[in-house]
Amino acid sequence: MIELGKKYKLKKIKNFRNSDNAYFKVISFYNVDTVICENDYGERFVFMKEFLTDSDMPDEIYSNLMLERKESWRKKIMHFTEQRF
Repeated sequence: MIELGKKYKLKKIKNFRNSDNAYFKVISFYNVDTVICENDYGERFVFMKEFLTDSDMPDEIYSNLMLERKESWRKKIMHFTEQRF
């Protein structure tokens, strides 16, 4: 359970290298699934609760977020043009 005033780390994304071990303090609840956090430098961020590590579930360090890399449309057009000629 995410609580006001406590510090949390962000969950990691599978297959991505992440050396950031910063903690974020929850300073406000924005709505049911979103929180406003602050880092040690006073910068504020908005996160969905599901991306913060939960002390009740310490084994859950990875996010369910899936990232997919896609080529830009220009590269596809250039690649297609090269194949035709």
